[in-house]
Amino acid sequence: MITNLADLAGMLGPSPKQIVIPDAVNARLNECGLTMVQTCSAAPEQYDVFKDGKPAGYLRVRWSGFTVDFPTASDECLYDDSVDGFAAFSDAEREPKMLMAVDLILARLARA
Repeated sequence: MITNLADLAGMLGPSPKQIVIPDAVNARLNECGLTMVQTCSAAPEQYDVFKDGKPAGYLRVRWSGFTVDFPTASDECLYDDSVDGFAAFSDAEREPKMLMAVDLILARLARA
């Protein structure tokens, strides 16, 4: 029987952990003059990327797929592949996939 919120929380299991942009990704963003804003930490995990305050990219993990769009969601697709996580990156893939996405966005910005 549930008698308080702690009992209910115990039945629901652990709270989802807060997603943090890896330090290596933040360092790469800073050195290139980009900013990344996490727009959803639940399902799907997604981010907007900006250069000089203007949209420069969109990253999204959903249904075990990862897409990188330029400059915003549903514009030019730079990358579309699977990931280990269902609605978010696995811890092991978050940093390398995000670094790759930043490099793809930078390469596309260089062509603009």
